[in-house]
Amino acid sequence: MNKLLLPMSKNINKREKKMTIISLKNVNLTRNKTEILKNITWQVNQGENWVILGLNGSGKSSLLKLILAEEWKSSGQLRVLGTEFGKGEIPKLRKRISVVGSFIAERFHSNIKAENLVYTGKFNSSMLYKSYRDQELDEARNLLMKIGAEALIGRTYGSLSQGEKQVLLIARSLILKPELLILDEATNGLDLFAKENLLKQLEQINKLENGPTIIYITHHPDEISDTFTHLLLLRAGEVVQAGKKDDLLNEKILTDFYQEKIEIQRIKHKYFIIPMNF
Repeated sequence: MNKLLLPMSKNINKREKKMTIISLKNVNLTRNKTEILKNITWQVNQGENWVILGLNGSGKSSLLKLILAEEWKSSGQLRVLGTEFGKGEIPKLRKRISVVGSFIAERFHSNIKAENLVYTGKFNSSMLYKSYRDQELDEARNLLMKIGAEALIGRTYGSLSQGEKQVLLIARSLILKPELLILDEATNGLDLFAKENLLKQLEQINKLENGPTIIYITHHPDEISDTFTHLLLLRAGEVVQAGKKDDLLNEKILTDFYQEKIEIQRIKHKYFIIPMNF
C-alpha cells in the first residue's frame, strides 16, 4: 500500500541558527584607576528577552553605556548585532538600537500630538520640522494600535499621564523597527497602575512579528514579567549569575545575590522579594 507523503515543514529536523544579539567576553571597564565593570562575560541570543537586575551602584548604567558605545571598554571583546567594537561601524549600529528611559520624557513640547511624537523617531529628533500628510502619520497610528495604545491617538503630549507618556516613548522607539530595544529604569516615577500598564505594553511588543530583542534594566524584581526569558544578576560591577529566569528566581540564589536573607512570594506572574532581617 502506498504511503501518503506529506510536505515537511522547513523547521522539521533542521535547527535554525540563532543570531547572537549581544556578546561580551572578559570585558572590563576602568575609570580613573577604579574598576567599574570586572570581567563581564554575557551572551544574549535571538529569541531571548533579558532583565538586568541590580541594586543602585551595581554597574547597570555603565554596562548600558558600553553596549551603546557611549563609553569604551578597557579590555575584553564586545560585539552587538554582529558588530565588533573596535572593528565595525558604530554609527550604523546605533540606528539598529532604540533606548527608552525616563530621561527622554522631558524633551518634547506639551502640544505635540501623540502620532506626531511617535513619528519623530524616524529622525531621532524631539520635534517635526514640517507638516506631514495623514498617510505618513498613519504609520505611527498603526504602530500605536499594534501595541494596544490606540486610545492615545490625537491626544497632546501634555495631556498624558506619566505612564501614557512612557508608552508613547516606547512606540516612538519602535518606528524604525529596531533589532534591539533597551529600557533603562523605564518605570521611574510611575504609579502602581501605570507601571503595570507599561509592562502589559511590553507583552504586546513581544508578540510583534519580527519584533526586537528586549533588554530591561531595573532594580525592582516585581517588574520581571512573563515577557522576559532570562536574567542577569549584577552586583558591584560583576556578574553574579546569568541564565534562564526560572532557574535564578529562587531564595537561595537571590539571598546570595543580595547578601541578605530574603523570601520570595509569587502572586500570579509577579515576583515579590521580602527582606527578612528588617
